[in-house]
Order: sequence, then structure tokens, then C-alpha cells
Amino acid sequence: MTTFRPCILKCPDCKNMMYTYELTSYYVHSSVVYSDGKIDCNPPRSWDKSILICSECNKPMWRDDVLLEAENLNISYDELPEAKDVHDLLFTFNDDFSTKVAEYYADLLENGFANTVKREVYLRVELWRLLNNKERYKPTSILNDLLKGNIKEVLNRRKSKKESVTENNSSGNIYRDNLKKMISIFKPVNEEQQMLLAEMHRELGNFSKALNLLNEIEDVENKFAFKRILSAIKRKQSKVIKIN
Repeated sequence: MTTFRPCILKCPDCKNMMYTYELTSYYVHSSVVYSDGKIDCNPPRSWDKSILICSECNKPMWRDDVLLEAENLNISYDELPEAKDVHDLLFTFNDDFSTKVAEYYADLLENGFANTVKREVYLRVELWRLLNNKERYKPTSILNDLLKGNIKEVLNRRKSKKESVTENNSSGNIYRDNLKKMISIFKPVNEEQQMLLAEMHRELGNFSKALNLLNEIEDVENKFAFKRILSAIKRKQSKVIKIN
């Protein structure tokens, strides 16, 4: 059973009052876990609302910084607009939504929006996973579409492939730069985070460093994930993989 708790917010820039919902509990029937830590659940989990966007001035804000104590306010939620999130941005319905949100997060980082190391790590992990979605949810092969008779899909894909060369180069630069900066500030405190750090190096192609990090883990709890990442390192694979 999924339950939500309403919260009242106040924009630090324009002082606009808003509300949002906080996920308090949910039930998962099944899930798929990836090597970068992303988890796809069934039913899907709600989008993380750590970062919200003011409904009035459209400026981003950290939810924890703008929460108000509702019990001290004589305000009804029905009187307030709902705070926005990245799903309300103009590019929401674009095919390259994940890439656009990643670029949005990269701009936030560039402009100093992450005012603590913890928040910088959070944003960089989100950016990393968003850019991995292109590989994670890779479309079916052209041969498969031809066998199914999807000629239009093949033609559209060939056209979009030509149009996306520059975009791919740009997102690739953001991807590599983000991982390098994240590695410089990420300090693992347990074996799960140590595996995540090894995964960052693996996806950058630093296979020797990734292997050394895995070898430093003395007590492996998630043996299946460990073996999957280790196998990918030994085969010099740098793409995100499923680990369950």
C-alpha cells in the first residue's frame, strides 16, 4: 500500500507558498537492480522530490530547506498551488527526457546549487543514472524491427541517429566529467558504496582501479552483485548492467 503525507513549502526567492506530497510508504511486487544503483520497481516508485521547482518563479529549491511546520500554519492545502518538479519542465514529453534532465542537473551543479558535499554527490549520482538510461533502456535492434516488419521504425531511427551525433558527444562529455568529479568527492563507508565506487571506475574504463577496489572488500554481503560487476571488469565492459 502506497501512502503520502502533504507538506507546505515556501520559496526562498519569491516567498510563494506551495504544497507537495511526501512518500511515506509503498509496496513493491518486483524490482530490477542495475550496477549504478538504480532500481526499477513494479509498481513504479514516485519520482524523488528532493529537488522541487517553485510554481511561481520556476526556480529550483531543495525540499528540506523550504519545508514549513504545518501545525503552526493556519493554511489549507486546497488554497495553495502544488510545487513543480522536473516532470513539469518544458522537455518532459521529449524522447530525450533523461538527457535533458541530466543537462538541467549539470547546470545546477555548475551554478553552485549543491551547497554541501552530500548534495553534490546526490545530484551527480542522479545525473549519472539519467545518462545511463540511454544504455539501460536501449531500443530493440534494427534487425529485430525488420523481422517484425517495423520499417517505419527503422527509417525513423536512422534519421534520428544522424541528428543525435552532436547531442551524444555533448552528453558523453558531461557523463565522463561528472563521473570523474564524483569519484573525487565520493567517500564509501560500507561495502555497497565501495562496489558503487568500483562501478564508477569501471564505467570510465579504469578497470585496474575498479578491480583493486573490489579486492579491498573483505566481507561481501551481496555476492551476486559483486560477481556480476567483477565479471564485467574482467571482460573490460564499461556499460551499465543488470545485477539481479
